[in-house]
Amino acid sequence: MNKKIRNIILGVAVVVLVAGTVKVIPHLTLKAAQVASVEREGIKEVKGSIDIKKGELLVAESATKELHLDTDTLDIRVADKVSGREWTSKVAAPSNNKDKSILTISYLSGDNKKNEWDAFVDVIEPGNYSIDRIEDGVKLTLYFETSTKKPDQLLPSYIESEYLNSRFYDEIEKKAKEGAITDKQAANYKNILKKVYMKDLTKGGFKIVDAKALPPSAVKQLNEMVQIIGYTEEMVKADNEAAGLDIEIPQIASFKIVVDVTLDGEDLVINVPTSECTSGNDYFELQNIEAYATFGHASSEDVKDGYIMVPDGAGALFELNSYNAAYPQYSRPVYDNTYYDQMYQMPTFKEDIHMPVFGMTYGKDENATHGFMGIIESGAELATVNVRLGTNDISTGGSVNNKVYPSVDVMQYSRVKLMGPYSDNDSRYLASTGKIDMDYTVRYKLFNDSVTYFDMANTYKEYLTEKHGLTQNYVTEPKMYIDMLGALTIPARIAGVPYDKTISMTTYEQAQAIVEELSDMNLVLNYEGAFFGGEKTGLQSKASLVKENGSKKEFDALVQAVEASNDQIFFGTDLMTIKDTSYPFSAKVHGLYNYDSKPVAIYDYDYTTGKYSPEFEPTYRMHPKFFGDIVNRFVKGTEGINNISVGDVPNTYYANYKEEEILTPVQANVMIENGLAQLSENKVLAFNNPNMNTLPYCDYAVNISRESSNYGTMYSSIPFRQLVMNGLVEYTTLNVNMSKESKDYYLLQALEVGSYPKFTISATNQDVLKDSQYREYLSVDYNTLKPEMEALYSEYSEAFNTIGTREIKNHRMLEAGAFETEYANGTKVLVNYNPYPVQVEGRTIDAVGYEIIK
Repeated sequence: MNKKIRNIILGVAVVVLVAGTVKVIPHLTLKAAQVASVEREGIKEVKGSIDIKKGELLVAESATKELHLDTDTLDIRVADKVSGREWTSKVAAPSNNKDKSILTISYLSGDNKKNEWDAFVDVIEPGNYSIDRIEDGVKLTLYFETSTKKPDQLLPSYIESEYLNSRFYDEIEKKAKEGAITDKQAANYKNILKKVYMKDLTKGGFKIVDAKALPPSAVKQLNEMVQIIGYTEEMVKADNEAAGLDIEIPQIASFKIVVDVTLDGEDLVINVPTSECTSGNDYFELQNIEAYATFGHASSEDVKDGYIMVPDGAGALFELNSYNAAYPQYSRPVYDNTYYDQMYQMPTFKEDIHMPVFGMTYGKDENATHGFMGIIESGAELATVNVRLGTNDISTGGSVNNKVYPSVDVMQYSRVKLMGPYSDNDSRYLASTGKIDMDYTVRYKLFNDSVTYFDMANTYKEYLTEKHGLTQNYVTEPKMYIDMLGALTIPARIAGVPYDKTISMTTYEQAQAIVEELSDMNLVLNYEGAFFGGEKTGLQSKASLVKENGSKKEFDALVQAVEASNDQIFFGTDLMTIKDTSYPFSAKVHGLYNYDSKPVAIYDYDYTTGKYSPEFEPTYRMHPKFFGDIVNRFVKGTEGINNISVGDVPNTYYANYKEEEILTPVQANVMIENGLAQLSENKVLAFNNPNMNTLPYCDYAVNISRESSNYGTMYSSIPFRQLVMNGLVEYTTLNVNMSKESKDYYLLQALEVGSYPKFTISATNQDVLKDSQYREYLSVDYNTLKPEMEALYSEYSEAFNTIGTREIKNHRMLEAGAFETEYANGTKVLVNYNPYPVQVEGRTIDAVGYEIIK
């Protein structure tokens, strides 16, 4: 081999080696963790069986409650021993079979059709269920089966005349002569066969007509006939084969569903262990379960007023008996769990659900007789909160019964457009996770006296405190929360050539100057865009400060100035959001995958077109398997920086739908919570708009809305979310300066529910951002905002010092848009969000005004 050829080969080898190294390095940048195991209670020990169809039995009791089970219908009733109050699933006047059913399932068939099946006809009535005793309750096993098959499952699709006679007519005659059936039955069976089969003029025999032409009664008799004459499914297959037909007999759906119903002290607990729920064959996949949707229902004939509470946004109320045919059912996914299926569609609701709770009162406020609150304590990542309102006039399609209940997706799926989400070609294929094994658990807190939404919020707060070992703490000083814009990346040009330019909207020196100017305020500062290239975050393989914001010396001077003012400063970043897609990030290696088995690419949403707009580069989401290593690296890289603000992880729904690497939302959530727990052990944390499952790991909850989605039949928004957070974390309003609302609207929130007013500011004028993707920063110039900030803080701090505490003792709605907060020291605050004055409690409250009563 000559030297020239050898050098060429060596050069090629080097190129291949380098290319291979570049391809492998992204894999080596971060360590991927094993998929986290999901804790489940496991199968409960059976302590004996209970006969079915024996009426109602007492199956468990605690010091204060009794749990009764109707063995005929599987309805449950909980009775309070002292007050005599009851909560039941049994509907006194059911309007349909679903009202009689304690369970409804949805499932997908092999032809991708979705079907719904309630338990009453095929499970409850025929007794296709069993009841077992377990500790503190019962295990119910329901067998969804139907004995009624369709004609093409019972008979050959084509049959010669002689076989038709010998197989069926002759056998019917034979059974009639033996006395196994009456002459009338024999005549009916023959008539049905004549309707089922018609002459095939091409072949000379007989073929099955459209089965839909037969009434249900005829199909039922056909089922009876084949059973009586002993004509089996194997015979159907044989006769089809004899006729030269290769026909697959349609499958029959069947499912086994297990539900554990127990008393846990004062609480009713309903658990569906999905690992014990099975399908009879692979053709049908269990998709959704509604268990005891009628529990706690209120009939319009018995309960004249009251309300249903849902956690929509901050929280919202529905008045009982206010059914509207234009809004027949409210149904919202918890934690926005349908995001990946619907991400290319315009959102229907303006607020998400951040809390897995719901409730109902029988009567309003102090006039309520009793009520309940449900907490989805396991499986919330796949749950939906549903409301059906009752009415006395059912002529428009409603029911007399008011219901609020959760349901759960046992399998997630999406019908993916083959040619892309916005293609005119509607060809689709089904992608799914398969069945997800978990414990789907709902805990019912039962109130046996007058109950309000505040009681529910306080009960939920106590539940979270006990579950997570939290300490309630009430800060006794006013504070202002300020987001400072740090490093942003904007488009720029050199000699007409476009490139990305990183600029600092507020340098460390400018931030220090602002802190000193506002030294008479108690401030909580969040310096955004501090790490990893600023706001345009890339792969978080190391934690480093952005040089455009200033030197390390200037950084230290800022921190010292904040400490000297007795203020706090957080340094903000996203940990799992990728906006800088350059090396070493690889979407195929590090990114989450959607149902189309492609990395999830999120573009800015254009509300004018109702579509994602590709005007700017997409954002990607990191796979949760990397989160543990990201946290490890971040903690080490930020040693000496104690306060961190996280913008993305606490409010993001994670799952991976890549066909060969499914990561369920339940598994993903375990990995996310583990990482946040580790981060919280090392840092003081502020979270942006956190979901309730991530709240226990932070000290500040930022950007908390006071609104709900204002769905058609809602009658009021309530600050349920803030009432739950009160004492658990410190929390802020949305941005005062980035809203259509006035500063007074946010002042009311600060005084009503103890929120901190919040501004987003920049030392550099926002005009430099006008041609960038940062369109939301239209009014962030600090110099312009300073007078408004000072005026709001002055009025807020004076009012807060009059109130004297943040600990809320009670909260109630006085009338639409007007509320009263009672604080622990007896001080009351009346607020009016209406654009007009109102008369409440004998006082006139100005439009968007307040009054403090010592």
